[in-house]
Amino acid sequence: LYFAHTNNVYFESVFVVEDGLVEWLTVCWLMATAALCLKRFVTLQGKRPKFFLAMLLVFSALFIFGAGEEISWGQRIFNVQSSDFFQTHNAQGETNLHNLVVSGKKVNKMIFGVALGIIIGIYTLLLPTLARKYKPVMKLVQKFAVPIPRGRHVVAYLLLFLLVEINPSPKRGELIEFGGTLIFFLIFLNPWNRRAFTIEQHNQSYRPHHGQRNQSRRNNNYRGKKPNTNHRHQNKTAES
Repeated sequence: LYFAHTNNVYFESVFVVEDGLVEWLTVCWLMATAALCLKRFVTLQGKRPKFFLAMLLVFSALFIFGAGEEISWGQRIFNVQSSDFFQTHNAQGETNLHNLVVSGKKVNKMIFGVALGIIIGIYTLLLPTLARKYKPVMKLVQKFAVPIPRGRHVVAYLLLFLLVEINPSPKRGELIEFGGTLIFFLIFLNPWNRRAFTIEQHNQSYRPHHGQRNQSRRNNNYRGKKPNTNHRHQNKTAES
């Protein structure tokens, strides 16, 4: 944001340039999130339903796809020439999908822009509230291995969009990608329903996380413990 306001030439030609610092940091966060999903897929074998584990693989594949698209699948790294199809139908002549032009419209704006923005908005603003309030929503979230954003993650996203909106550079979208992938990594690393993605102590089986209220009581009931009434009984005996 500082460079965009004070030295826009440096911001666009060095900071957010193709294969620059921001782009590679974006790739790193995407790959880190993919690796985290793969790690959980391995560590939770036999401790979560097969569908839950399969969704971890799906999420990992999606983040790997995003990283590959970000660097055009290594085209510039390995100096690979684009095919005739991508040279004709890609806005930048690169081997990727998000810069394709269909009927005069960029796929990046239609799918990776508007549609993805709506999905992220629902995920960060609506899903946390719905999952906490309605048990059927929580069950679906747990079944599909969806990490629920914490309040701090939502605030971070709102601040990110605010800061990007006041950025005067036309390349400010690169900052959305960088900041968004970082926040997504933090959400997957430490979600509100973190227990769903960790191995329970004392070999406890997986149970959906419905909130923090009455946590101690639920844990005691799950372990087969009964409330301690001996102390109350002793007090009544002493009073008699």
